[in-house]
Amino acid sequence: MSDRGYVWFALNNSTTDYVELSKKLASSIKKHNKHNQVCVITDKPVEHKEEIDKVIVLKNDYSKDQEWKMNNEWQIFNLTPFKHTIKLEADMLFTSNTDWWWNYLHQHNMVFSYHVRCYRDTIITNTPYRKLFKTNNLPDVYNGLTYFRKSKQAQSFYNICKDIMLNWNTVRDTFLINCHDKHPTTDVVYALALKIQDPLCEKQIKYEWFNFMHNKSGVNGLSRAYINDQYLYTMMVGHPLVGEYIYSGGYKQSRIFHYHNKKLIKEFYD
Repeated sequence: MSDRGYVWFALNNSTTDYVELSKKLASSIKKHNKHNQVCVITDKPVEHKEEIDKVIVLKNDYSKDQEWKMNNEWQIFNLTPFKHTIKLEADMLFTSNTDWWWNYLHQHNMVFSYHVRCYRDTIITNTPYRKLFKTNNLPDVYNGLTYFRKSKQAQSFYNICKDIMLNWNTVRDTFLINCHDKHPTTDVVYALALKIQDPLCEKQIKYEWFNFMHNKSGVNGLSRAYINDQYLYTMMVGHPLVGEYIYSGGYKQSRIFHYHNKKLIKEFYD
């Protein structure tokens, strides 16, 4: 297997089959990239398909009793089969080639994505669901797109994430202001771990291209739109020669497309 690849968690809950979403993501990676090794981490054995190269079954599932299963995310450092890993989320799709990313990423121990983009490919400035970040002066980091290589820095980072997640109640009540989350969310854990590890941002790496389009309602300046995707007329357009394109609000998407509405994927492919 290649020493570089893409890894993400696919833990189903009562509403979403993340394994099925993973197959679509893996297919989009292989469609656009020559370096396209894919590993999915899940809680149950799944049938190997040609789009998924390796399936890792969790030995210790720390989110069995949770609907929103995030307590395992810190395990990715030990579970990834790659020396160089790009961590994703299952509800994403690739829209263009990213092979060239590795030439830049491999020079660093870790690279995070900051300040995600809206459908117009501009930086999202209105993030109503991230008030906690502003209150606690946390970095505007997103776990959904993260690069790390096997290194002491990355190991230390994920050890901090582990400590935060497994001791969430104490961390929440001691280190965070106005946080009432019953369970830890990965973005908050990442941001807090990053602030603990690198408080002065001395190791911060920001690449404008290492980012994704966030299609979550409320972040695209459409707070009054009842159904975000219907308003934007988000759709996938097929072309017999060049393949499929995703359009949203009339804009062709060129970044990784992170959809929040899980029903959208069925509209794309059914």
